[in-house]
Amino acid sequence: MGKRPCSGNDGERLFVGVDLGGTTISAGLVNAEGTLLGIASDAVGEDHRPHAIIQRIRALVEVVLRGNSRTLEDLEALGVCTPGLMDSRSGVVQAAANLRGWREVPLVELLAEEFHWEASKVTLENDTNAALLAEAWTGAAAGIKHIVLLTIGTGIGGAIMCDGQLLRGSKGQAGEIGHSILVPDGRTFGGAGVSGIFEGYASCSAVAIRARELMPPDSSLSKLEAVECEDVFKHAAAGDSYATELVQETAKYLALGCINCCRFVDPELILFSGGMAEAGDALLTEVRRQFQKYHWNLEPVRVKLKLASAGRNAGLLGAARAAMLSQR
Repeated sequence: MGKRPCSGNDGERLFVGVDLGGTTISAGLVNAEGTLLGIASDAVGEDHRPHAIIQRIRALVEVVLRGNSRTLEDLEALGVCTPGLMDSRSGVVQAAANLRGWREVPLVELLAEEFHWEASKVTLENDTNAALLAEAWTGAAAGIKHIVLLTIGTGIGGAIMCDGQLLRGSKGQAGEIGHSILVPDGRTFGGAGVSGIFEGYASCSAVAIRARELMPPDSSLSKLEAVECEDVFKHAAAGDSYATELVQETAKYLALGCINCCRFVDPELILFSGGMAEAGDALLTEVRRQFQKYHWNLEPVRVKLKLASAGRNAGLLGAARAAMLSQR
């Protein structure tokens, strides 16, 4: 027998998604159609003790419920997403990149205790997986069952959906596309201890680092006190040849990463989100060109490369979707 759905006071199925990010905690009330009915947010702050974070999540959930004239009794389930390593099956955050001291934190159990619920009403999900769930639910990938999502920011996050199901792997670490080796013994990047990884060439951080390393004095970028990834794209659009070369090289690395994704999991669609995706068509056009250049000749290019559309609420929408799926 399936789980019996709980409904709001008007019969509407309601879920809460919580996005526990690096600087902000957000909670959103979402219905079964994926409509965001309300949101409440607050800074993570300096107190990262699990008990303190749990209480702040509870406070935000209550705020968003009161704003919609709802109570905890109206909720069917709650989902929470956060970056880092986790075992979503057991509901344990093994190591959170954004929260000091979080090692082997039983987040699902702690939230269930705080809300006086059974643990089955709380779901834990990786933040990038949650973003992909949001895109597949109501975003740019709605109706598609074979998807790769790349979040291009400080590093490169990844999430993979095959046959409509998230690919998790034996330890829940499937989708770590940013840590695939693109150039053996290449650039050092981050603290994983492996050189030449994808995000060491194509992330926002990598673009900024590469720009500073070989800066020619005649580049307009050399006039800036500090060069960031956004500057590289802006100066390329304005005609700076060095910035243009950097953008083209970055697009090549992204295209190679995408081709590797195609060889591994054969997606219909690859989505781009995160800071670099804000470059929009200026980036996508060049990535598509490079993808075509390096694509095998066995068949025409069939995979679509698009921008994600769920925006800054992707995490909490996806967390709510994870909670909804857990109740089936």
